[in-house]
Amino acid sequence: MSGPVVSSKPTPRRSPHNPVATRQRWIERLQRFHNSNLTVAQFCQAEGVSVPAFYQWKRQLKAAQTTPTSTDAFLPVRINTAPPMLEVVLTSGTLIRFVNDCQPEQVAALLRAVGAIPC
Repeated sequence: MSGPVVSSKPTPRRSPHNPVATRQRWIERLQRFHNSNLTVAQFCQAEGVSVPAFYQWKRQLKAAQTTPTSTDAFLPVRINTAPPMLEVVLTSGTLIRFVNDCQPEQVAALLRAVGAIPC
C-alpha cells in the first residue's frame, strides 16, 4: 500500500460567490508574479491557475486602474463662507472690493485717492 500523496502546488481557492475576494486574490497574485523571477507559465503552474485567466485578470485590473470608479469621480469640496463684498468698478475697468462692514469714509477716501470721485 502506498502512502499519502503530497503535492507542493497550492490548492486553488475559488470564491464564485465573493467577487471582491476573488479580485483581491488576483491583485495579490499579480503582485507576487511581479516580485517573482518566473515566466507567466511557470508562475501560473505554481499558483494552480491558467495562463489565459492570468492575462484576463491582468487586463481587467489594469483597465480598472485607468477607469475612474464612482468614488473616484467625486472630489472633496470645501465651501468658503467669505463675508459678502462691496464691489466698485471704475470707468477704467478696475475692480475694487471692500468687505461689507467697512466704513463708508474709508471707501470714499480710497475712491478720492484713485481719482474716481472729486475731492
